[in-house]
Amino acid sequence: MESRSMWSQGCHPNKRKTCIGVVMLAVVIGSVLLAYTTLASKPARDPALRKVFVVFRHGDRTPTETYPNDPHINYPWPGGWGALTKLGMRQLYKLGGWLREEFGWIVEHKYSPASTMVQSSYADRCIMSTQALLAGLFPVDDEDAFVPGLHWQPIPVHYTPRALDKLINVKYPCPRLEAALQEAYRNESLKSGAELESYYEQLSNITGQTIKTVTDVEFLYNTLEIEDFYGLEIPPALKKLYEEPLMRKLAAVSYTMFTSNTVAQRLRGGPMLKHILDIASSADDGKSGRMFLYGSHDINIVNMLRAMGFTDELFKLELGVSLIFELRAVDGGQSQEFRISMLNNTDATVPHRLRIRGCEDRCLLEDLYRVWNDTLPEDWDKECQL
Repeated sequence: MESRSMWSQGCHPNKRKTCIGVVMLAVVIGSVLLAYTTLASKPARDPALRKVFVVFRHGDRTPTETYPNDPHINYPWPGGWGALTKLGMRQLYKLGGWLREEFGWIVEHKYSPASTMVQSSYADRCIMSTQALLAGLFPVDDEDAFVPGLHWQPIPVHYTPRALDKLINVKYPCPRLEAALQEAYRNESLKSGAELESYYEQLSNITGQTIKTVTDVEFLYNTLEIEDFYGLEIPPALKKLYEEPLMRKLAAVSYTMFTSNTVAQRLRGGPMLKHILDIASSADDGKSGRMFLYGSHDINIVNMLRAMGFTDELFKLELGVSLIFELRAVDGGQSQEFRISMLNNTDATVPHRLRIRGCEDRCLLEDLYRVWNDTLPEDWDKECQL
């Protein structure tokens, strides 16, 4: 039996030229659409973008602690307590790939110590998360590989020891911050102590440990959340409380304790904001210091958000959440604008824009110094003294 193509079957001999023309037009249109789709999938270079700052949370981790009556108290968590898991590594590797697609062009898709600055919290899970992100952000081709087949390169990740950190974790001794934290706990106890007293007692009896603050609840909730995620059975009485909205809400309230007033926001969340603004204000030769990356914890990002003015919200942030600050030239290069957005997790692909109170439409660099004036420390060490 004679076989004919779909196109030839549909073309009458008297209309063959017309059919060929239609086919050729379809091919052209298809090529244009394919090219458009390919180009649209990769963000174009934005000549207005000058610098980008990304503060991100580490990936999935094991519990940092447990409770005395935990039936899984001896569970062999890979890497031990508070360790980054393989899932966490993949999450941050994926985030690095997203950053490469969105902003990699600003550093020519290659790591250079002059154009990319990397800092992290002291914690191993943050350092390792940052390394995983860098592997996704700066993959190495065969030509640049220092070992054949190894598409990875060592990139320095800088960190400050926990007790000396005044930027990310802000754990350097600060009497004023400690006083503000104790005051926050007292105020919270006065506000909800009687209401929560029986709740805390119930949790204490079930867990075998003393629960008396929202932070105690938060640590417990975090442990239960991880155990639940990994399929470890939570005791029925505790599971009932875990699944009620109150425990998660109290865990979120716990994050507000560390920046409960303007002084705490200024000294705990303000240092990173001032760091970013000051770098943005420095002279720019167009080549050095284009991308700035900071591996951190959820509490560090909450502290920043509250110092930015988001004090009415309760945050329980997801793994790999990222705060993104894009510095752009506007008004013909005469001014600089910050666009600030948040990527909720490593599965998200579209960050949502944050509207800063006081400059909702657009935030010029000088506007942010004004809007955040109350939460940008001038002399952190001096202001920490009582």
